Amino acid sequence: MKKRILTLLAALALVLGLALPALSASTDPVYLLAVNDRMCDLPNGTLPISIGGVIYVPYTVFDKDSAGVDLGVYYGISQDRGTVLTLYALSGRLTFTISNSACTDGQGNSLNWQAHIRNGIPYVPASAVCGFFGLNYSFLPTPDRGTLIRITNSSATISDSSFLTSVTLHMTTRYNNIIQSRDSLPIPASSITPVPTSTLTPGGSQNSREDVRVYLAIDASASENDLTALFPAGVHALFLFTPDSLTARSAQVRRAVAQGHSVGLIVEGEPETALEQLERGNELLSHIARVRTRIVSAPGSLTDALTNAGWACWQPNITGQSAFALLANLELKQSVGRMELPASSTTVSRVISQLQEDHYTLRQPLETEL
Repeated sequence: MKKRILTLLAALALVLGLALPALSASTDPVYLLAVNDRMCDLPNGTLPISIGGVIYVPYTVFDKDSAGVDLGVYYGISQDRGTVLTLYALSGRLTFTISNSACTDGQGNSLNWQAHIRNGIPYVPASAVCGFFGLNYSFLPTPDRGTLIRITNSSATISDSSFLTSVTLHMTTRYNNIIQSRDSLPIPASSITPVPTSTLTPGGSQNSREDVRVYLAIDASASENDLTALFPAGVHALFLFTPDSLTARSAQVRRAVAQGHSVGLIVEGEPETALEQLERGNELLSHIARVRTRIVSAPGSLTDALTNAGWACWQPNITGQSAFALLANLELKQSVGRMELPASSTTVSRVISQLQEDHYTLRQPLETEL
């Protein structure tokens, strides 16, 4: 009997060890993150932080490959004028110029918001950004599991209170791990610093990136140059054209098809209009190069309708006008990078050379992989 009681007490201690947060000398608050109906573990362990009493979140929360949820907000990073982060959606655009703490909207109006850098990752004010793009922001403190920051859109199905109940164990485990990590490796309060120029600079080939699949696309609608010549043997991309540009770019379409590249169409407008454009585009492709496509690049608002109609939607998660910005964005990806290249021979050559040097896995954008 005594042995059985001791066994039960040991089991109880183990359960309590999971249920209760670890004791710690650390007094820094812990902020966890959730997006819609799931807890969000972003790459490199990035979490919300508090700066001057304002909660900031990593911009990667708006990357569906990192967060696992598509909030309908997308991003781009540029180094052309210092570190510039752009968040955009159908409803508007925010541009954060981190070097001078400036923020403007799509009409050029100045806003009293700013982004900060922590460990090379841009952070943005969570409540302000969510409000701008029509997302819901929730600040949910708990007595023993830190504070949960939850960002939702119309796809969320459960209330904040129900969600908190459903993720109790996950939050407790995550909270304990963070506290234990802080105790063993204290993080100085001054760790929020301006970004050094080299922080976002893509590295060389020291660490292989074979686990990251990279898909390349290029909008060839407006370019009169032979863009197919920019891609070395064995590297195949997705060449995108608007239906209206196909006749003028017929030679480039044929070269792309002949060299084994994928071809897709760019459309916009209402779903019915977009589908009419796609049908017309395929008729032209059939006439020009004897091919048809099921790949389309379109605004996020059209994705559901086009997918339901049998189209494979190309949705880039890496954009930028310079090789530096594109490669810097790619370094943050842990599994998949869908990169849209500008029609610039210098940029394309530089990017492909670096991708091969860093041993990324380059995959052709096919209908079955989008």
